[in-house]
Amino acid sequence: MQKWYAVLAILILSLAEVQAETHVVNPIQSACTSPCDNWGCCCGMSSVEINLSSISIRNCFSQGVYCGNERHSAAWIYEIPELPEGSSISTMAFAGNRSGSYGSGYLYLRWVSSSQLSATTITETVSYSDAEFSINWPSSSSYSFIIPSSMHEAGQSGYVMVVASASNESTMNLHNSGQYGARMFMLVEEEEICVGDFNSNEQLDVDDVLSVNNAYGTFNSTCDFDGNSYIDVDDNLILINFYGDCE
Repeated sequence: MQKWYAVLAILILSLAEVQAETHVVNPIQSACTSPCDNWGCCCGMSSVEINLSSISIRNCFSQGVYCGNERHSAAWIYEIPELPEGSSISTMAFAGNRSGSYGSGYLYLRWVSSSQLSATTITETVSYSDAEFSINWPSSSSYSFIIPSSMHEAGQSGYVMVVASASNESTMNLHNSGQYGARMFMLVEEEEICVGDFNSNEQLDVDDVLSVNNAYGTFNSTCDFDGNSYIDVDDNLILINFYGDCE
């Protein structure tokens, strides 16, 4: 099985420092812009072909007023799920497999309101991207690019469109199905919760013990540490056992 060496190296280093989980997000929809090779066919992005098993991208040949700097480009839409409370994305990467030519190119990313992909939404993503940066497609069969933190630091969820281009006039083929297709990798950090810290001062202290005492003899899920749904002496003993700073 193909290994995502660059992505996994980053994720493993991060996991050594924090409690985190890796999520893989597959595209909802994908497309190739101007998917024909006739003279003048790749001028602009007015036409798309949806959900191909492989997407060919390249910079179009230009002469005079024909084609200019337009390209065959690839586009995907991903649904970024809403994270649990206290969680955040620390690293987001775009990765997959390729063949053919390699070299420079661009990635454009934009939060969009719909999962529907069209020539219009692709054009808007390139023109009004939330993040845009140059990339270097490697000569190896796999690629991975770290997404700027500005795309995820606000904790937003919803749909993200990614548009990829290549500057080479020779064709590059991007795998677009199965385990080698273009995917988003997210490293999600989970905030450690100090159970029993009722006043949120990062300590289990006398105030927290008093909170359990006040609930003594009641059915209170917040103060129930032994799972019997009833607050008794065992709950007090469990809390006292961890008395002190949260670790």
